[in-house]
Amino acid sequence: MPVTAIQNRYHMMYRGYEALFPVLEELQIGFVAFSPLANGLLSGAYSQNSTFSEQGDYRKAMPQFQADSYEKNKALFSLIQKFADDKNATPAQISLAWLICKKPYIVPIPGTRKLSRLTENLGAADVVLTAQEIAVIDTALDKMEMSDVFGGAKIVKK
Repeated sequence: MPVTAIQNRYHMMYRGYEALFPVLEELQIGFVAFSPLANGLLSGAYSQNSTFSEQGDYRKAMPQFQADSYEKNKALFSLIQKFADDKNATPAQISLAWLICKKPYIVPIPGTRKLSRLTENLGAADVVLTAQEIAVIDTALDKMEMSDVFGGAKIVKK
């Protein structure tokens, strides 16, 4: 039975699997992107003042939610917010639309426990980012400093 899809962590802060894209395209294999909002960080809903006190909420230990990470990710947040403003969208919708519009075989699967977030996430399907806008985002991501992120760190091209 042929492989029809793979599932891996993939978002603006961790793009390590992009090296697989040519093979996925050649073999017509889908990519299911889990944690597409970097455990919620790319939603714009959190700041250095956010606390995670609920039992079992592991975000308090994740590197992207440490107080100093917000300063390191300032350029990333600004980039996402600029596109959100331009597209009349939320940061979460831009982060998801970047995945949806990047490749036709990428399907993000964001998790949520709130109906309002589910509705917001569904709205990402209505946000159109052109190939040129995706390229602008990717080029910026390649060059910007970011904090470490749970599940992977930024790939530095040498």
